[in-house]
Amino acid sequence: MLTKKEITEIRLQKLGMNQPYKDPTAFMQQAIALQSQNHQPALVNFLQHVDMTWEEAEAFFEEQHVIKIWANRLTLHTFLISDWELVFRVFGTRTNIVHRICKKEGVDLAAVLAQMDALGRKQEIVSRKELEAIIGDYSAQVTSSIIAQAAMQGIFRLLPSSDTIRNYTHRIWLGDFEEWEAEQTKDLEAMMTLIRRYLAGYGPATWNDFRHWSGLNVGEIKAATLKLEDELDTFTLDEETYVMLKNDKPLIQESRVFLTGKFDQAVIAYKDPTWIMTEAQRKSAWTVNGHCSAIIVAENRAVGLWKYEWKKKTLVFTVSYFEEACYEELVKRELERFAMRFGKQSIEFEYKGLQK
Repeated sequence: MLTKKEITEIRLQKLGMNQPYKDPTAFMQQAIALQSQNHQPALVNFLQHVDMTWEEAEAFFEEQHVIKIWANRLTLHTFLISDWELVFRVFGTRTNIVHRICKKEGVDLAAVLAQMDALGRKQEIVSRKELEAIIGDYSAQVTSSIIAQAAMQGIFRLLPSSDTIRNYTHRIWLGDFEEWEAEQTKDLEAMMTLIRRYLAGYGPATWNDFRHWSGLNVGEIKAATLKLEDELDTFTLDEETYVMLKNDKPLIQESRVFLTGKFDQAVIAYKDPTWIMTEAQRKSAWTVNGHCSAIIVAENRAVGLWKYEWKKKTLVFTVSYFEEACYEELVKRELERFAMRFGKQSIEFEYKGLQK
């Protein structure tokens, strides 16, 4: 059985918070998906875990190493291109909220997806307005849900761009194209693969953690968890049952100051973020509309929040400590290192207190 301290150390190590990744593909394989509802915070999140410059990170996104599609909880995520079929088999082969919404609104989902598929095969770039024209005059929720379903079924991905530009491209333009069909054996194996990879990247964790991260329910993962029993170790700590892959005990590396991005997967991949912060700190880190702030981690615990903004040619950092100021020089050094990735020389620091 592991202690809470050991669980925390293992989790932080796995995602490059003690030692950044050299290979961006290896990091994406480990993380599986980055929440990418907003493009720039997603790049910051990625950049903080991988030893790259801002330009190199943008190129990695733009050169089709990764794709932006909806999957986990119908939220926009960035995945490796090679994982698109995995997403289809886990999320795109089952009845979900999109089907229920379309049924309620009287939308023929299959027919709409077929029209979208036909358009995407004819032209490489498709705008959101063109997709909306096919879908018809429905609410933003209906429209977004149908586009999400198109992504899960292997049709469209969102092109890397600013958050105000929404252009898509069909999977056929990536090169070799293969039609995917639901197949029980392959779909079950895909679910097992996703669980293995989640535990490899985020374990030890609870099944509640996995369901929170994936958006899947107990019934949807039951068959896969039963088949995986011989591959897993379980233990109970503070009345919670944790699951991990057998022999999954990485060597613990020396901790360091780490600056997460907003919606960092190391924080939001678990149902209860108090493994790395107190409940009071969680309330400070999450805004009223559910946005997870960028967090400062030191000595394996959250110690404050940080953010940045451009003021003309100056990059201004704001640091807010949860309690008293700590690790100030190390935090400043990490912020300076972040600025250097932009090639930015003019920086300023502001410090603010948080309400306890």
